[in-house]
Amino acid sequence: MWHTESAMLIEMWERLRGYDKWIQTDAKVESSLVEKTAHVDGDGIAYETYDSSDVLLWADQHGENQRAYFTVPADSPLYQLIGGESISIRYNPEIPDQYYLRELFLTRIRKAAIQVAILPLLIGIAILMGWLSARYMPQ
Repeated sequence: MWHTESAMLIEMWERLRGYDKWIQTDAKVESSLVEKTAHVDGDGIAYETYDSSDVLLWADQHGENQRAYFTVPADSPLYQLIGGESISIRYNPEIPDQYYLRELFLTRIRKAAIQVAILPLLIGIAILMGWLSARYMPQ
């Protein structure tokens, strides 16, 4: 049931933004490159994250090629795309290089939601640590 409700919300969003009036077409993944980034956390532990940088190619209603570039993290369904694959997109007939890809939208929403959820948690931890150190640390 939750899946149906979320799909309905997404479809409402797409109608509100006018994406349902954009032209649907198949875009080809022109290239896909996996990028590894090294990180070190606060405890000095090294770890790596992976992103996929992709280039989409499609022909607009006038037959002109349009390209779009995007990067997604490893937990996105778009991370699995490889060069030569096709994916359904919608593009703006008035500005053909503007496109909408539902999976990309969902990936960005999920990333923003995680960041928004983590920020209050980190603030809460900082406040708690300050309170504990003021209460229990000798002065």
